Amino acid sequence: MQSSAAKVQQTAVKSSRVRQKNIQVILQAAEDEFVLSGFKGASIRDIANRAGLPKANVHYYFNSKVDLYSAVLSHIMELWEAVFSGLNKEDDPASAFRQYIQAKMQYCLAHANASRIFSSEIIHGGQHLKEHFEHFKAWIKEKSLVIESWVQQGKMDPVDPLHLLFTIWATTQYYVDYSPQVACVIGKEALSEEDLEAATEHLCNLIIKGCGIRSS
Repeated sequence: MQSSAAKVQQTAVKSSRVRQKNIQVILQAAEDEFVLSGFKGASIRDIANRAGLPKANVHYYFNSKVDLYSAVLSHIMELWEAVFSGLNKEDDPASAFRQYIQAKMQYCLAHANASRIFSSEIIHGGQHLKEHFEHFKAWIKEKSLVIESWVQQGKMDPVDPLHLLFTIWATTQYYVDYSPQVACVIGKEALSEEDLEAATEHLCNLIIKGCGIRSS
């Protein structure tokens, strides 16, 4: 026979799972709505309808649209850092940059809405991202030191680590955020998987050769 403590624990675990599931559903619906309508045009009601939940349920987890938007941005930053935690001093720069660029492209494709929300927020001044920037700056400094160590080891030409990272972010994100323009220019309705693989390979070669990276 199950004890009272065990029943309480089981109930708590179930409640936690429901909470996490609801939050994920709401965050995904919010991403879709913010991409479609922008921050100003989106409403809690529309987000709730898209999530298939009562409006009161959304307010139970998030007090306001600002809180929900901040949560979406936080989620985006967490995904960003989780995927791009690589680049270590002991790595071979050619392999590390190739894996990094491939991961960046795959991330943007898998989270296209998140990528576009992030870009839109930056374009509009990044007011809602300021609280995340300090931690992000620390992450950037850490990765810059890795690149500087590769330069010091003679594995690549002297480059500005920050501008190199900016270049990688800008070029990879372009293929997602502006994919209709890219497709139009190359004469297609939409970019195929082969097109994106070719673009990724092109960027890898461009960055690796442009940085004068020597194979170990």
